[in-house]
Amino acid sequence: MNRKLAHLRRLVRLSEAKANLPERTLLHAGPPFKGKPPRAVMAAAEQAVVVGGFAGDAVTARAMLEAGSLLLEPAQDHGVVVPLAMVVAPSMWCLEVGDKDNVFYSPVSEGPPPALRFGSADPLCVTRARDWTAEAAQAINPQLATLPDVESMMRQALRSGDDCHAITRAGNELFLELLNKTPAGIAADIRANPGFVLGIWMAWAAWKLQASASEIVAIGGNGIEFGLRRRGTTRWATVPCAPPTGIRFNSQQEAPALGAIGDSALVDVCGFGGQALNHAPMLAAEWAHLLPPDAQTRGCAIIHRDRGVIDIEAVRATGVMPIINLAILDERGAAAPIGRGFYIVPPTLFGTGD
Repeated sequence: MNRKLAHLRRLVRLSEAKANLPERTLLHAGPPFKGKPPRAVMAAAEQAVVVGGFAGDAVTARAMLEAGSLLLEPAQDHGVVVPLAMVVAPSMWCLEVGDKDNVFYSPVSEGPPPALRFGSADPLCVTRARDWTAEAAQAINPQLATLPDVESMMRQALRSGDDCHAITRAGNELFLELLNKTPAGIAADIRANPGFVLGIWMAWAAWKLQASASEIVAIGGNGIEFGLRRRGTTRWATVPCAPPTGIRFNSQQEAPALGAIGDSALVDVCGFGGQALNHAPMLAAEWAHLLPPDAQTRGCAIIHRDRGVIDIEAVRATGVMPIINLAILDERGAAAPIGRGFYIVPPTLFGTGD
């Protein structure tokens, strides 16, 4: 039997690709919120309301969200994956990744800091997310037939020192090399934003879990809880989540850190990120005093040999927990992350049953 392969198929507005999205609903990372979202997510949601045309400014957007006239739902419940604190509106441009049987979506990253995924309230994010992403789609879509399958690109990036999560520069450069007809201005913008390619990797990982018959079909954090959803269920199993362990970019900064957040945990569940630290010596060295002793080999113990994804039964049998590489965000929202690190999934998440 031929191995299934997924490709980046197109950049498309989410509302065009998924006509059955619930009305007046925005999509966030991780499991459902049981109460008020963190401030970083609310800041991104306010921006999404403006990008989506539901309101003309952030003040009106905040009032609409607080009044409940717009809803927030987990993106992965709708076949969408969202980075960090970002919130997606239906009109946003997304990356479509998959095959003839299944496709998944991730929002096009609008740029380097200030950026929506960090919970930035800067109006520049709205302009980029609304206008620049449309220009990028126009430039990239005609070239997509030249791209190899996504996993092949990720494997090549691994060989160049990426973990395909915390470090994505080699993969981003490869993407630009392959799409060599991209206008210089758009290419320069993408090069300045190494995380651009992460959206492709994330959507591929969501597809991979579906295509591989993995027991896990959704996983991520919302800044308050970290959770996963098993195949055949609609309910998320969750645990309270602490901030990632890691290094702050400014050791003097005392901003409060947000709990683990983002759907990018999918990448790590598929054998990259925290399960591929042996391919990213820079990360392994940076976190050497923080990582568990088996950090560079634990993926071998919990990745299913045939499926290529984390095996829940192996996790339970060995007691080895997945490592998830994550940015550290200011819980109040900010233009940029305050650090980078990793989150080790608590054992209780794999022992709670359905």
